Amino acid sequence: MKLIKENKAYASLLFSSIFSMLGTSLFNIVFLIFASRLPNPKIMISLAELCILLPIVFATYTGYLADKTKRKSSSMIYFSLIQGILFLFLIFFIEQRNVVAFFVVALVKISTDLMTSYKSGLRAPILQNNLSNENLQTAFGQIQGTSSIVEIIGQPLGVTILAISHQSFEIVLFINGILYFISGLILWLYQKKLTFKSTKSTQKYSFNIKTSLTEIKEIFTLNGDSNFIVLLFSLVMINFILAGIGPLISLAMLKFNPFPTNYGTAIMIFNVVLMLGMLTGSFMMNDRLKNWLLPELLIFSFLMISLFSFLITNQAIISLLFLFLLAYISSKASPKVNSLVFENISTENLGKVTGGITTLFTFSVPFGGAIFVFLANFISVPFTFYIIAIISILIFILLVLEK
Repeated sequence: MKLIKENKAYASLLFSSIFSMLGTSLFNIVFLIFASRLPNPKIMISLAELCILLPIVFATYTGYLADKTKRKSSSMIYFSLIQGILFLFLIFFIEQRNVVAFFVVALVKISTDLMTSYKSGLRAPILQNNLSNENLQTAFGQIQGTSSIVEIIGQPLGVTILAISHQSFEIVLFINGILYFISGLILWLYQKKLTFKSTKSTQKYSFNIKTSLTEIKEIFTLNGDSNFIVLLFSLVMINFILAGIGPLISLAMLKFNPFPTNYGTAIMIFNVVLMLGMLTGSFMMNDRLKNWLLPELLIFSFLMISLFSFLITNQAIISLLFLFLLAYISSKASPKVNSLVFENISTENLGKVTGGITTLFTFSVPFGGAIFVFLANFISVPFTFYIIAIISILIFILLVLEK
């Protein structure tokens, strides 16, 4: 709270992000409910989940564009306005309930997520310029915790608005558009505070895997992580697996819903438990996990994934405990990596490098989502979860042996 009061630039970026994230949270749950009510709901939900994952592939390019952008604060305002307009535009399509409408909605979803990624790259140099190194991890912990709170609020709010409005998707989209406008308005009001160090960069866009590996190795070496190959493999695999778990939960609730509720509420319960875990982990910064290294956090993350995957289709309520613990442990890793990146990467390369690291760590996300969704549709959802559990146990054993 002290940091928010003292640093207007950080406060404006944080509150702008809150409204933006709330809009995203509202739309994500509504997008899945919309897909579940179309013909062939299993296929449509699978496609909807893949649309949510797809923009990650372009993280390095949006980071490069952010680095090249000279008017960063103005661009954030401009794209917030565009996002709001696009969601209002969807009002004319969302009630048609056909495949054409679905693909229009999906296109807007992908486009707005790419804009969000771009705005994140624009925001990074401003945060770096306005925060001291010792405040960076605190700031990112607050941002992550706030994101979790917004997710917890946003999804029930989306489901509630649909229920009160008699399943009116138009009302949800209208509210969503207004939230993005408010996000842009906050940035506009504090635009003079959003300063950054202007640098000239003439380099062209390129993504060199070898260079990114070198950068990641140097960053993680500073954190005391010696076995770089095993660590990198584990980070890639955890993203690969988690990319599949999200869509699989959405598919599982069509048939294995353990709650006396409708489909949308069941999905919301799992997402709220996930966000509560992240929220608790983000704000309990002085627990025993504070000084754990990344390999230790990953060991227990894979164990939780395995236990959750074994239980989800037959003991779903019990599996929520392991989902919560997975989120709690994972929340400790992200601020650690983010603060290391911001402390050791130059301003002119910040957007590109963070985008490159994101792409390298998560290039497997669309593939993981696609592969596990394919297995779920053509074999079965329970069998696919068992495959995930076995893979996670094997990686858990590898990390323990290498520790």
